[in-house]
Amino acid sequence: MSGVKWLYISTENKIYKVPNPKNGKFKEIKELSEQDVLKVMLYYKIKNRRPDKLVMLEFDRITLDSEGVYELTDKRQSKVLQNAFQFIYNRSQELANNKSPFELPLAPKVPSNNEKIALYEYLNKKFPNLGKDAPAIVENEIGSLKK
Repeated sequence: MSGVKWLYISTENKIYKVPNPKNGKFKEIKELSEQDVLKVMLYYKIKNRRPDKLVMLEFDRITLDSEGVYELTDKRQSKVLQNAFQFIYNRSQELANNKSPFELPLAPKVPSNNEKIALYEYLNKKFPNLGKDAPAIVENEIGSLKK
């Protein structure tokens, strides 16, 4: 079984756990109103109802509105969900055998070194099973972006 967690990393490198969006809207975080943040999506495997193994990360730079809310537009939400479902619920062999045109993953943004350190510290503290895999997965993701 798989799961997804959403995090915001502020410009001060403070991490905010964000509940899954409802009707395309993320829960407000008033202290981040009208700020640019790094949105992090953590894809992971679940074991015994707990996050067990980090599988993939996505990064995106977003700007929250005056209420501290980020709202996915229909087009953006559709792309994000399609991307998530395509890669969470299919194994690499299933993706390779797919006869339809391959949808490229959304282009993630590269986190700064300070953002990476904040993310690693947060995961090691809150989700140690995810934290142990994070450096390798983040660096692999960044490496693939630079190709």
